[in-house]
Amino acid sequence: MKRMAFLSVLVVLALTTGVTLTPARSATPASGLLEYLPDGNAVVIIDFQKIAGSSLWATINAQDKLKGEIDKAQSEMSNLGITLSDVHTVALVFSGGSFSSRPTVAVSGGFEQNLLLERLRASGKIKLSSEKYKGIDIYKATAIAAQSRPKAGTKSAAPAKITDVAKDETSFVFHDSATVVAGSLEAVRASVDVKTGAKPGLTQNTQLSNALSQNPSSAIRFALSLTSSMTNGLRSADLPVDFSSISMVFGTVDIGQSIDLDATLRSDTVDNAKSLSEKLNSLLTLANGLVAFDPKLAAIGEALKTVRIVNAETDVRITGSLPMELLNSLISSTAKK
Repeated sequence: MKRMAFLSVLVVLALTTGVTLTPARSATPASGLLEYLPDGNAVVIIDFQKIAGSSLWATINAQDKLKGEIDKAQSEMSNLGITLSDVHTVALVFSGGSFSSRPTVAVSGGFEQNLLLERLRASGKIKLSSEKYKGIDIYKATAIAAQSRPKAGTKSAAPAKITDVAKDETSFVFHDSATVVAGSLEAVRASVDVKTGAKPGLTQNTQLSNALSQNPSSAIRFALSLTSSMTNGLRSADLPVDFSSISMVFGTVDIGQSIDLDATLRSDTVDNAKSLSEKLNSLLTLANGLVAFDPKLAAIGEALKTVRIVNAETDVRITGSLPMELLNSLISSTAKK
């Protein structure tokens, strides 16, 4: 765990690896996790039980080239006394108008708090410290870098000492036996303030909360409120379509016999929404035409056929469905390259 500590690793690894989770549900529902999070510009809620129990992970696990990474991820997690079967739901919130910043992460599941802390304290890779904040224990896990070893047989040869502390660190707090919030120390303190009512949290952001409330049973829900810096960046970027009129993006990704996307781009005016819809449909038509005559791109062409782009008032809605058989074909063709 050289670059990320504790639950930051857990979230990243879990998003990119496949395991079979138990059907047990968390005591903290997905919507309840938002009550522990500070406000932000973007939020993602992930139902791990639903994703890892789907045929998507079976498809991924069937690829030999991914097996090594999966085994490595599982080993990394077990070193901390955590398995992905402990994780039920994850909510991530990004603040500051940028996805480059570290998110604040709320995780619900079946955690053995004392065992987890014992494992961290006993680990040679983690330095664990704590502080009291408004009467609540906040922990800080810092990744430790081992000091370089001199070559054997030289006069300077000596037992290696773990002395160099890396800058990578993650703070976390247990709000209850089933809920952990992790992130920067400032973010975790803010989570305590939200829970105690000292500061408003994400649930007070009605724009994001209302967007997330649509189709609450989906495996993944997301909502993004674009800031002026984001829209300015889109305006100046060399893009074939002008996205600078979009004020919000929200939607869902569901996983069953297929991967189903339902995303909405909300523009500032009806005219801009109509123009955006027309340009996106033109690009879709162009893409369909480019892949139609290349047998190697047949799988991509089938996926593009499911995409629909329509507009109503200020919204542009994009939907698409990727059957698991087609996904398996795409993954297999990529793995052979």
